[in-house]
Amino acid sequence: MRVSDLVSIPADAPTQGMEPNGWLVVGVPANFFATASAHVRSGTLLGASAEVRFTPVGFRWDYGDGASRTSASGGATWAALNLPEFSETSTSHVFESTGTLSIGLVVSYSAEYRFAGAEWRDVQGLVLVPTRPITAIADRAGTVLVAESCLGNPGGPGC
Repeated sequence: MRVSDLVSIPADAPTQGMEPNGWLVVGVPANFFATASAHVRSGTLLGASAEVRFTPVGFRWDYGDGASRTSASGGATWAALNLPEFSETSTSHVFESTGTLSIGLVVSYSAEYRFAGAEWRDVQGLVLVPTRPITAIADRAGTVLVAESCLGNPGGPGC
């Protein structure tokens, strides 16, 4: 069984997000993360009822400025990582120019199939599923507004 045989049973569409949401400061890390999880879909495969199990195995961001990054993980928000805002992460990117950017993400899934509850069998190849792009505005800033002052939160961004 090959990926091309799975046309009738597509993988769930992943989603992506970024911090800050929809904007970024040139020269400062912007954080990107995706939501994609293992899941099972049912349908007709080669004329018979079947199940297909999709497991995310790779995430490839196209940051819209000519740079890209591939990761085994979908990343996470700064809060989930227990990091201050504007921290570098395994999926962050620092933009060097101003402008409006379209940031794309393609999630790679491995797939397995089975008929009538039989053993799972591997599908050859990866299923590539793009997300809806994020549009973000990159600009320069001399000052960045944050939730607290450096006196109140010495570990905050820019402190």
